Amino acid sequence: MRRETAVIVLLISAVLVPMWFVALASGGHAGGEEIALQPAPNSSLNPTGYFIDAPTEINVNVAGVVTWLGLFGLFGMLFASIRFAHRVGRSGEPIEPTDGTDLNLPGYLESEHRSVVAYWPAKANLTGVWLVGGFTFATVVFAALLASEVFGAARHQFLGFYGALLCVSLAETVLLYYTYFTPSIDVAEERDH
Repeated sequence: MRRETAVIVLLISAVLVPMWFVALASGGHAGGEEIALQPAPNSSLNPTGYFIDAPTEINVNVAGVVTWLGLFGLFGMLFASIRFAHRVGRSGEPIEPTDGTDLNLPGYLESEHRSVVAYWPAKANLTGVWLVGGFTFATVVFAALLASEVFGAARHQFLGFYGALLCVSLAETVLLYYTYFTPSIDVAEERDH
């Protein structure tokens, strides 16, 4: 891990960890009538209660912490995905079109004021096939789980969990396809300024 990344993670943790404990301490009843639940045997109405100490009700503090965690998590995944695509998709030496090689590129990439300066061909290897296939399978599985929760009679608070995993697996499928099966091109263009 780079030093800058570690500093950013420590700063975010220094802000969010106290906020989480404030959110836990500020719990309580917001008023209204309490309804007794009769869960089925061997079922849980708090699926995250086993691996993280979670508040028993969503208040303003909890919603703020969860929102910040979600935003930082999405930003971190986006950053890691871009770095992965560039590290894998642009590995090796690029082909420079100045040496007379014909890359068979579309005509709009090269003009009087625009030219291709580096070209990395698509990997299209077996690793990419396995990764894209695996994440495609995961996408189908999470879509089926989400559909079974939506259309099922008993909903056990997993709708958001399955929906998030469906979106993540679909996004990773697109990222892996882009990384392994499309070429990477650097284009230089003359500007007036």
